[in-house]
Formats: sequence, structure tokens, C-alpha cells
Amino acid sequence: MKVALISDIHDNDGNLVQALSLAESAGCTHLICLGDMVHSATFRTLRRSWAFGIDLVFGNNERERTLFRRMAEDFSNTTLHGDTGEVELGGRRIFFTHLPEHAQNALAAGCFDAVFFGHTHQVFNKTFGNTLVANPGEITGRGGHPSFGIYHTGDNTVSIHEL
Repeated sequence: MKVALISDIHDNDGNLVQALSLAESAGCTHLICLGDMVHSATFRTLRRSWAFGIDLVFGNNERERTLFRRMAEDFSNTTLHGDTGEVELGGRRIFFTHLPEHAQNALAAGCFDAVFFGHTHQVFNKTFGNTLVANPGEITGRGGHPSFGIYHTGDNTVSIHEL
């Protein structure tokens, strides 16, 4: 199974739509969003542009959390987990969050195959023991290199793709 990983959109809907199109073309059938969409219009763009299931968490810049919760309830195949989330996809136990410190705690727990985080806007992709820890970078492109990840559940790896 291939899972798209996105983070730190910061209302850059153009880059978001491009990343989602590339992820779908690559065969991704699920999406994990690691936060910082920022406004509800970006959440609407995300849901309109992605036909498959979405699991997402809040970032530290979500301005309309109550509205986001209501919207997630109205969208099919969409689960808003709060500040951290856990799912099983493709036989893998996955933890995801926006903040690196939550990711560190999940790694220390030692019960996940993969741990994903955002916030830093920097790509990170390493394995510690049997646990993959990754940050797909940023959709917004503030640092000049907008990117997203594709998680391959079969071999528990992430490939990073620049826009």
C-alpha cells in the first residue's frame, strides 16, 4: 500500500493540489496530513482534491479547530484525530503528529512501525531499530523546496518527492 504524507500546507492550495495529483498518479490510496493547513478553505481544497481516505491531525497554526472538527464529521472517509493519531494501514502500526516532541515520545514507546511528524518544514527520513521516523517536509515551499512523502507499507520506507 502507498500512503501520501503531507505537512505544513500554510494555505498554499496550488502546491497542495499539485502534490495530491502527483501522489494519486504514483498510486497512493490513502493520505496522512500532519497539520498546519491553517484555514478551513485549505481543508475544503484538500477534501475536494483527494478521492481516498484521509487521516489528519492539527498543527500549531490551525485557526479554526472547532470548524475543522465539524467539517471532518461532514466529509466521508475523513478522520481528524486531534493533536496525535494512530492508525493501522497495510498491516503497519502508524503514529502521526505535527510536533517533533510527540514523535520522540512515540518512538520511545517502541510499539509503532512508523512515526510521522511535521512542523520543522525539513525533510527527515531515518530508521531507528525497526521504527521508521519521517517528516515529508513542507507543501508551502517557504524554504524553497516544497515536498511530500510516499509511505510504502510493504517495506516500511518513505520516498520524498519535490514539487
